[in-house]
Amino acid sequence: MSSRGTDDNEQRIVDEVHEVWKLTERDDLLDDCIDYVEDNYDYYHNVLEIKDLVIEFLSNKCVDALSTKDLESMARAEEERNVPTSYEEATQGK
Repeated sequence: MSSRGTDDNEQRIVDEVHEVWKLTERDDLLDDCIDYVEDNYDYYHNVLEIKDLVIEFLSNKCVDALSTKDLESMARAEEERNVPTSYEEATQGK
């Protein structure tokens, strides 16, 4: 592939990633995502669309993210640790 063809493909990737990118305050992740898509996009077979690679990249980044359910469970556990038992309440005044 010529340098011109490579440049055209790279620009296409940048343009298509920008089209679907919604995290406006995360240009650092955008750059990483573009790199990921460039590394994983198959120019010859087009097995995955660029947007699919963006989803794959974000899914990999979010694998350890905390859900609302996780946060609520952590808050309940913290509350339970901070609630004194009746024995602790009875002995605190001594």
